[in-house]
Amino acid sequence: MGARHRPVIDVHARERHFVDHLAPVWRAIPEALRGDFMVPRELSWRLEELGIPRAKPGAGDRPTLIASYGDLKAVRALGRERIALLQHGIGQSYGAAIGKSKDGPSYSGGRDNHDVSLFLCPNEHSASRWRTAYPGARVEIVGCPKLDDLPRKPERSTPPVVAFTFHWDAHVVNETRSGFLQFRPAIVAAKRRWTILGHGHPRLLEDRLAGAARFYARNGIEATASFEEVCRRADVLVFDNTSSGYEFAATGRPVVVLDAIPYRRQIRHGLRFWEAADVGVRVDRRVKVIDAIEEALRDSPARQRAREEALSIVYGYRTGAGRRAADVVLDWARELVPA
Repeated sequence: MGARHRPVIDVHARERHFVDHLAPVWRAIPEALRGDFMVPRELSWRLEELGIPRAKPGAGDRPTLIASYGDLKAVRALGRERIALLQHGIGQSYGAAIGKSKDGPSYSGGRDNHDVSLFLCPNEHSASRWRTAYPGARVEIVGCPKLDDLPRKPERSTPPVVAFTFHWDAHVVNETRSGFLQFRPAIVAAKRRWTILGHGHPRLLEDRLAGAARFYARNGIEATASFEEVCRRADVLVFDNTSSGYEFAATGRPVVVLDAIPYRRQIRHGLRFWEAADVGVRVDRRVKVIDAIEEALRDSPARQRAREEALSIVYGYRTGAGRRAADVVLDWARELVPA
């Protein structure tokens, strides 16, 4: 087979969680067809942990795989024209919003993704929005490659380890707001009962106003920026609107779902709002969080069934997504470089 039939694939990521979504796809691409895994210098440590050689972002004409709108803008500026987008997270979107928030470019079906010719999606909700917005693009449901790498925890700790994680406070619509400030007292209360592990979106941990990292330190709560560490150690995860909650649940463990005050119960965006919200015990008041954690730890058969039903909505496939995505990317790239 000629070189034109063996396209080399580049990968570009500017944040650690995007690296984590893309790495399983990279490993599934045959070594001879791996091009440059491009990250900024400050992410060199993460690629070193994963055993992936780092390349500096640069111009080129190779097919390029990304996992975010921010990286789409970056590779566009580098002159890249053959672009595949792996939808990171669960593909949450806010289609019930009004105005530009309805089709924000970072979300499924968002505007200004016109130069993406392949969308790799976790589920039908995400895929259908991309198909509608960009009918000329190829859209494939592959699942979530990040699930391939998440640690499982075979036995419960004594006392149980309860992790809390929150999304950053994105002022896009009500449902993108963080529940961190509302539920901070519940974290302190839970510390009296269980071993607590603090986590959060990188932007929340570093936020100068919310200051999640400072809050955890001030209250003597161990914190980690590593979601893999959460998955290695936690017995239950408490979360607001973040894909991490579904990723943790996909490892077979219970979760608590925080319905923060800004989240409008009458607005139906899909997935987290509200078809797949019953992935865990739902709670809307901080005084009820302790009871919700206790119920989640019991993990009754009914709760397990509800978790599985929600996960079946969120993930088209629960295993093998890295290989599935790599196969699609290689097929797409070959179509771009005909004989």
